[in-house]
Amino acid sequence: MSLLSKSKNINAPESIDIVNLSDIRNDFGGSLRRYLEDHEITDTIILFSADINVKNQDKANFFVSMAITTNFLLPEMIEPFTRSLANENQKFVFSWVPAHLFGTEEFSIFIEYSEFGEFLVNGLVGEIIREANVEDAVAYLSDKIASQVS
Repeated sequence: MSLLSKSKNINAPESIDIVNLSDIRNDFGGSLRRYLEDHEITDTIILFSADINVKNQDKANFFVSMAITTNFLLPEMIEPFTRSLANENQKFVFSWVPAHLFGTEEFSIFIEYSEFGEFLVNGLVGEIIREANVEDAVAYLSDKIASQVS
């Protein structure tokens, strides 16, 4: 871990909030930041499901999740719990945005490997990023952490 990421104020994970993408769209104007501010939280999982026609297969129901966190150091800390929320008949897609690393060389969006191909999976993850304005929320969380350190 670099000095930049170590200087961020990371707390031990206590809990994580779960919200449906449609609630972010409908109740918070498509703003994850507004949701985080209203609920005074820094760790959340956004969920949505979608029925999609998959090439050479029947229609598949995808359970798509994105964890946006400041207090979890690895995706493996969240993925098993998130997977447990999906039904057995759903195709699981997991992604993680470590907001505490935003602005460092270590920042990236983790997308778990899926048999359904990069184009489809990136499109599903991109739906959350666009519809919940994840970039704004990550910048907000990063600034919030930086102000706690100062």
